Amino acid sequence: MESHVRSYRCLLPFILFLAIFSSNMSLAETVAKVPHKKVAILLFDGADIIDFSGPYDVFVSAEMDVFTVSAEGKPITTTGGMKVVPDYSYATAPDADAVLIPGGDTHKVQDDVATLSWIRQRRERGNYLMSVCNGAFTLANTGLLKGMRVTTTAGNIDALRSRHPDLNVVADARVVDNGPIITTGGLSAGIDGALHLVSRLKGMGNAQRVAQVMEYNWVPEGGFLPAQNAFHVMHQTIDDDDLAGFGHLDKLFSTSGDARHWSYVWYVRSDLESSELANRIDQVLAGERKKMNMNPPYAASSRHQWTFADTEGRFWTEQLDVHATPHDQHLHAVKLSVVRIDAGAGPNG
Repeated sequence: MESHVRSYRCLLPFILFLAIFSSNMSLAETVAKVPHKKVAILLFDGADIIDFSGPYDVFVSAEMDVFTVSAEGKPITTTGGMKVVPDYSYATAPDADAVLIPGGDTHKVQDDVATLSWIRQRRERGNYLMSVCNGAFTLANTGLLKGMRVTTTAGNIDALRSRHPDLNVVADARVVDNGPIITTGGLSAGIDGALHLVSRLKGMGNAQRVAQVMEYNWVPEGGFLPAQNAFHVMHQTIDDDDLAGFGHLDKLFSTSGDARHWSYVWYVRSDLESSELANRIDQVLAGERKKMNMNPPYAASSRHQWTFADTEGRFWTEQLDVHATPHDQHLHAVKLSVVRIDAGAGPNG
């Protein structure tokens, strides 16, 4: 009896090894049978590079199968001149779990019947849809966003509201999730959206791992909200065309601010005195302001200062200041700033 026990004891490690090996083989086979998630990226002439390449890297890092698609599968040229050869055309593209719709120069693609039809078909097949930047206009034109809460690149918030009043366009979110349809802010916000989509398709742990691998400071709740910055209510900046005949731009010295104020500071070289330079610049800016559809129309409350209301009914004061620099009488610091007027103060303070 003891000899049999000793024999079993000798065999026990081998039996355990076989059991573990068999279990691992079964697990490996099971994992191998799980297909990779697939993402189709829409491409077109004028697509913005970061809008699709940032998410592309996220999806690849998440071990997803990524392929690119254009209308006819022909090479496209991005906004920066990069040439890209898509993998498929609309007709030949395989099934996918999600479709990415980037922004850029979208004026042709957002009204293209074939493109809008292809996006609708993908949604009918159960694909997730995600727009980046002003790709939201393309997605909105499919009619699939009606009644949804959406966002777009900061500078296009008002335009999207105007063109699609049936949408709830928000400026206080970097990524907006409507279940099967996701919209994001502009440019780098596409990376946030892609990580969010990875969390939906493969779990939050995988999304967090990818963010770490990419050395990307991902804040899933959207702490960085550029559309909230006062920068986006400023109506003008200054360039050499504005200064033609009486000065030229030396350099943009700074641009900074937050949700309640923003300012640009340029160095401008001119033979005029600072007061006269301010008058000339103000004349140029005043002409531009009169062409704009401000609500209400701008009102100059004092020289080089005016007030206006944004599309959400908040009042702002915009102001121009010009001062000569102490080390060079022909070099002037030109500051254009905007400040939020406290609620209840009204346009006249």
